[in-house]
Amino acid sequence: MSGRDASSTVSGQQNQRISPIVEGQAQDAADSDARLVRLYYDNFHSAHPILVPAPLYEERKYPAYLHEVVTLIGGHFLSTGSLPDLTSVQLSGSGERTPCKVQALLLYSILSCARGECSQAHTSFSQAVDIALELGMYRQEFASTSSNAVEAESLRRTWWELFIVDVYMAALQKRVVLRCSGVPYDVALPCEESVYANYTNIPSPPTLAGFNKRIFADEETSYSSFSYRIEAVCILARVLVLNSLPETHRDHLQAVENALVSWTNHLPPNKVDIVDTYGSVDEILFQAHTTIHFAAMLLHLPRSSLRPVCPETECPICPVIPSRLSPSFTRHVHDIKATEASKQLSNLLSVRPSVQRYSPFVVFSLVLCGMVQLATSRIHSSECSDHHCNRIILVLGCLKTLKQKWPIANRAHYFLRSVAAETFTAWIESRYPQTSNAVPLASRNGPSNPPENNAWLSVVSSNDTSRPVETDVQGIFSPGLLSAYIDPTCSEPLLLGPMPDLDFT
Repeated sequence: MSGRDASSTVSGQQNQRISPIVEGQAQDAADSDARLVRLYYDNFHSAHPILVPAPLYEERKYPAYLHEVVTLIGGHFLSTGSLPDLTSVQLSGSGERTPCKVQALLLYSILSCARGECSQAHTSFSQAVDIALELGMYRQEFASTSSNAVEAESLRRTWWELFIVDVYMAALQKRVVLRCSGVPYDVALPCEESVYANYTNIPSPPTLAGFNKRIFADEETSYSSFSYRIEAVCILARVLVLNSLPETHRDHLQAVENALVSWTNHLPPNKVDIVDTYGSVDEILFQAHTTIHFAAMLLHLPRSSLRPVCPETECPICPVIPSRLSPSFTRHVHDIKATEASKQLSNLLSVRPSVQRYSPFVVFSLVLCGMVQLATSRIHSSECSDHHCNRIILVLGCLKTLKQKWPIANRAHYFLRSVAAETFTAWIESRYPQTSNAVPLASRNGPSNPPENNAWLSVVSSNDTSRPVETDVQGIFSPGLLSAYIDPTCSEPLLLGPMPDLDFT
């Protein structure tokens, strides 16, 4: 056997040994990728549903740079920590100017914002808008160029997600720039999330004009949650533009206030609650309701006497709140409206305790909600401090969970917790004085529970059905029991107290 033949034989034997190892590594990499894609769809897609439904992902064959963004986002939901970020290199290395590039840049900008990388977020988003406008994605006919109904729906969703993120990002800037609102867009509206997830029968999309005319129609028509989310974001954009003006005409202010109230009043019955009869949460509808309360706080705060302190950071966690004079209501009325919006937003959080699928943009609404409650607690009496403290604790709990995945939530949690500690620490200590000589009542000599304090037991066990239903609560419970376990409310004293005359001049 020649030396070359012997060498070839040895080489062939080595290849036979190495090949299964290489194949195994390739299979492990494929399995890892599939897991990251699954994490993306399980935890992130429902908040920003622009890509095709999960069962069609592999079949769609997205470009490598878009797949890289998907796996990077999925990596943030790994229990072992997120993956190293090489995505910006992938994105910059691709010179494509396609809808897929828009989707990749858009998703990457949302991720960068969630990570507190504001400069990267704005750069990526600006590039996404550049390409989208260049392609004409704002035109209704653009999506119809695809013969695939699912792909066409994905394109419509991509434009509207650009539109929405444009407004969210503008809320954090001192100078309001809304590029997506500055073009004559007429893209049709997305379908319902359950229909899109099923993907077998995507209906003909309704038009934006039809949606805006629905209020005057003879019969009520229900549109998708995405449609109401778009309308809510449009109202938020109006608030941002109004707040950027040095002076506001009372009719302009009233028009936006009317839009906020009308949005809620014209919701169909199946869109009033964010959960269905089976307990499932509509993520997109949750965002729509959150946006409305966020917009209401931003409208009324500048014109109120509430002055929440927002941090000056390189990456803002709280929207810009300029001080403005109100051309119509007094500041007292704006106090009430801003506080009520904060209250309604915190109520949404209690309806949806799991925060795993929250959009990162919800963080900014949560911070403002907590800051309004803090500011309100400072001008209210100490009797309702429990009420405000409980709502802030609820917000802090949501941020505490979110900060495990998103650095921006970590910053928000740290700031809100620090400010809340300054406000409530002394109040809490005053409720629980530390006295060394204090002796628990149960350990003192004598009857531990006087007969008069057991009156409520006889009421509960009594079979006397003639007792009125409207029994005085104070007569049922022992003295001090209500004050110890039932928090005082603050809405009644605030609303029923003396209110200054309204100034409509």
